[in-house]
Amino acid sequence: MASKTKNSKTKKKRQNSKQTSSPLAKEITLLAIIIFSLLALLSLFGMCGPVGNLIGSLLFGLFGAAAYIFPLAFPIGSGFFISNPENPEVRRKIIYLALLYICLCAIFQWVIDPDISNLIEIFKESGSEHIGGGFIGGILSTLLGTLLGRAGAIIIILGLTLLFVMLTTRKLIFSAIRELYVEHKEDQEEYIEYEEPDTRYPEEHERTMQTHTFADKKRRKRVDKGKMKEISNPQKVAEKQAPEMPVKEEKAAKEEIPEISIIREGQQEPTVYKEELETKFGKSKKPTLETTERKESTAVKKEQPKPDKQETVPADTKKAEVESHTNPQPAPSQDSEYEFPSLDLLSRPKKGSSGQSDRDLLQTAKKLQDTLDSFGVKVKMGDVSCGPSVTRYELVPEQGVKVNSITRLADDIKLSLAASDIRIEAPIPGKAAVGIEVPNAKRNTVTLRELLESPEFINAKSNVTFAVGKDIGGKTIVTDIAKMPHMLIAGATGSGKSVCINTLIMSILYKANPNDVKFIMVDPKMVELTAYADIPHMLIPVVTDPKKASAALNWAVQEMTVRYEKFAALGVRDIKSYNKKIAGLKHNDDNTYEKMCQIVIVVDEFADLMMVASNEVEDAVCRLAQLARAAGIHLVLATQRPSVNVITGLIKANIPSRIALSVSSAIDSRTIIDGSGAEKLLGNGDMLFAPQDYPKPVRVQGAFVSDEERDKVVAFLKEHMNGPAYNEEISKHIEENPVGTKSAGASGAVVSGPERDELFVEAARFIIEKDKASIGMLQRVFRIGFNRAARIMDQLSDAGVVGPEEGTKPRVILMSMEQFENYLEEEG
Repeated sequence: MASKTKNSKTKKKRQNSKQTSSPLAKEITLLAIIIFSLLALLSLFGMCGPVGNLIGSLLFGLFGAAAYIFPLAFPIGSGFFISNPENPEVRRKIIYLALLYICLCAIFQWVIDPDISNLIEIFKESGSEHIGGGFIGGILSTLLGTLLGRAGAIIIILGLTLLFVMLTTRKLIFSAIRELYVEHKEDQEEYIEYEEPDTRYPEEHERTMQTHTFADKKRRKRVDKGKMKEISNPQKVAEKQAPEMPVKEEKAAKEEIPEISIIREGQQEPTVYKEELETKFGKSKKPTLETTERKESTAVKKEQPKPDKQETVPADTKKAEVESHTNPQPAPSQDSEYEFPSLDLLSRPKKGSSGQSDRDLLQTAKKLQDTLDSFGVKVKMGDVSCGPSVTRYELVPEQGVKVNSITRLADDIKLSLAASDIRIEAPIPGKAAVGIEVPNAKRNTVTLRELLESPEFINAKSNVTFAVGKDIGGKTIVTDIAKMPHMLIAGATGSGKSVCINTLIMSILYKANPNDVKFIMVDPKMVELTAYADIPHMLIPVVTDPKKASAALNWAVQEMTVRYEKFAALGVRDIKSYNKKIAGLKHNDDNTYEKMCQIVIVVDEFADLMMVASNEVEDAVCRLAQLARAAGIHLVLATQRPSVNVITGLIKANIPSRIALSVSSAIDSRTIIDGSGAEKLLGNGDMLFAPQDYPKPVRVQGAFVSDEERDKVVAFLKEHMNGPAYNEEISKHIEENPVGTKSAGASGAVVSGPERDELFVEAARFIIEKDKASIGMLQRVFRIGFNRAARIMDQLSDAGVVGPEEGTKPRVILMSMEQFENYLEEEG
């Protein structure tokens, strides 16, 4: 054992000495090579005495005229090899350079004296005359000349020389020749077209001739093409902006086609839906959409048909046609006096680019590919999707490349691109590619108006349509809350949570009649949702007290139960079938069955409710989430504290649709969407949208709704409507049943007053039967928390059912069952 420990210690010492001496050995070797190379260089010119003359004669004898290259090439190659001893690429290039050097020696020998075949004579002549290819070049030239003859040897040597040049420089010679030919041909055509003035646009041609020269234009084009050719995957772009001169639109589009498909936000001209907008939102004084001509030209792929465009026509000339066609949005069913707010109340989107040109996107794609290639990860570039906030670069891994080999390089990619943060989606759903999302240098603001003007929102038939925002490709994302059917919105402070709620409410205000959709809003902060207090869609005033909010949720549970009883009586399954059936009832004069409206319950800060009455709120939320979809009741819960004690496992299991905004940690992200990613969002409406029918969350830039826009819409509704028609019965129920209590309809219990718990009667009967009273027993039997069990015990003591607390002794039972029943009759 002692000998083994000594041997291990000596081995460690030897390894440490090798590690410490390795840099010193490299330095000494490199210094010796540099000294030898300098001596060799001076010896070639006869400047180092008799020893130098001997060295010079030896070098000239070996390499001939190529000896002048040796003192320069030898230290450079040796330096690369010493500094990168384990890099196989460096080794291969050094070998290629050495073989190329031998080919050059053979060429020099063929040029000077190809007739000499004796290697000794070649060595002597090259050493004395300093010509030819020396002994090394003579070996190759003599061997090939003997086997193939002079002509065959020349062809082989020149071919090998070109081959080693290509392998060393990684340049394709024939591709370069072809590109030079194509470029020269295009320059000639462009010069002819440039010199001939166009009679259609003489002013444009004259102004261009004065401000630009052909040489400048040619130079700019070469620079652009040089940068674009660096991309390895040639794919033509779908659309490009045209230059100022309309004469050369097709020409310029061909010149500026990059080799990666770039999908920009709003690249195609939007389809105009003026008649539908006026029918749905009312006629506005200002034009609904921009009707000015856009000076844009697009180079569309041949396989993609051009989209049909609907021209903007005055409403009076098309009135008959509009009335004959079915409106994509169903008309209000009963209240025809409701006037939808005009889109002019909302801000128009600002025109502008994303701050990155196509050239910038191509350069970033090239840098991304080079970064992965430097780590040995071979990928091909796919499409580049430029959205409002981020740009996604699609990477197609080559065969045998693991996906995690890309994801583990996230920090290195972020460093290479100098990005604030990146997000890797591996893989992209529906594509054999990995997406790397990089923030834009300049973010575009998505306005609510452009979402409401989109065909996706106009053609949506649901009354609870929600215009979420725009995805990473600039496509408008619209969803139906009825299909979600409940939603959780969570994010840190400043992430855009309140703006997202405003977007949801405003979407419904622009889509639904007050008779079809009603709101119950809970705003413990008293500053976010109180602005909607007097709109006609409100079922009750905005609830600001967390205790009353719990009662509002309990009322929703009762309303759900009542609705299901009516569904069972009519033999229908959901609210849509119910409303359709009662519309055709002939014997409903007493209004036994009335039309039901959809109810959207919006809670702005769910954490406050959980702090006040967690058990009651969680029970109500779970019951609504499990059963309320068919009854037309939908929950929208928002919180800025996505912790497990607020978003419990029971709530997550029953609310499958979620929106995750920017959070501080991956733990919070997993709490919201069961996966990481939200911690890498940018804030200000940047979200991960995960409805229940999506396999993976989708990155969306939410719309921005300013307080001014919201106030204008609310003021419009107040001015054109008679005000909210609050349901007084619901308000009274909430006032009489604060937190901790529910009415008889919800549980069947008899309740004496607002101070008494719903389990008071059952607990009293149980205690009298068992002849034993303790808080722990109530917790176990009724499965409630300690605070609620203690509160019930105090109520029983106040009612005289049990005696007061006596330390550790059990309480005395003061009433019999008959006395308790008499007590209940007296209390009524």
